[in-house]
Amino acid sequence: MSELNDINMDMKNKLLTAQHLSLYEQVKLLSEFVMSIDIISQVLDELSTLPNAWLGGGVIFQNVWNVIHGYEINSYIKDIDILYWDDEDLTWQSEHNYISTLNETLINTDIPFDVKNIARIHLWYEERFGIPKTAYVSVQESISTWPIIGACLAMRIKDQQLEFIAPHGFQDMFSLRVRPNKVLVNQAIYESKATKLQEQWPMLQIEAW
Repeated sequence: MSELNDINMDMKNKLLTAQHLSLYEQVKLLSEFVMSIDIISQVLDELSTLPNAWLGGGVIFQNVWNVIHGYEINSYIKDIDILYWDDEDLTWQSEHNYISTLNETLINTDIPFDVKNIARIHLWYEERFGIPKTAYVSVQESISTWPIIGACLAMRIKDQQLEFIAPHGFQDMFSLRVRPNKVLVNQAIYESKATKLQEQWPMLQIEAW
C-alpha cells in the first residue's frame, strides 16, 4: 500500500477521533470524506437513472477503514453496491440492464457494479444462502438486516443534499468495531465475513457471535 498524502493524513486524523463526535458532526465529517472520493461522487450522480436508488455501504465503511489503516482509497473493495426499489419489474434482466448502463457511463473505475432490486431479493435469497426470506418492504428495511451492524449503511443525493441510511448509526464504523447483526444471517455467514474483514483490516475489533 502506498503512503498517504498530506490531505489523506489530515482526514485520517479526523476519522481516528470521529467516534467521539456528536451524530451531527459524524454526518458532516462522513459527508466531507465520501464526496472527496471521485468514484463515489460520480456514482451518486448516476443514481437518478434508477428508481429509488442508493449507494451501498462497502465503499463507505471500507474506505473509512482504508484511510485509518493507511491504505489507498478503494483498497479491498470488491464491488460497488447499488440498491434500488422497483416492485413493478421483478426481472433479473432489468437489473442486468442497469449494470450495463453504469458500466458504459462510469468508465473511470475497474471496480465492478453489483446492482440489486431489493423488491425481488426474496425470489432468490433462500436458494443462494439457504435461509428463507419474505419480501422486503423497502430498501431501508433490507439495509437494517445486513450481517454486520456497522456495515448497515447507504447514501444518495436527494434535492442536492447527501442523505444516509444508517439504522445502527456510525459508531461501529468509526471505532473499527465488527458486531453480528442476527436479524437474518446465521453464525457461519457472519464468522466467514468477519474473518475475511480482519485479514484485510487487522485493526478491527471482531466480536463473537
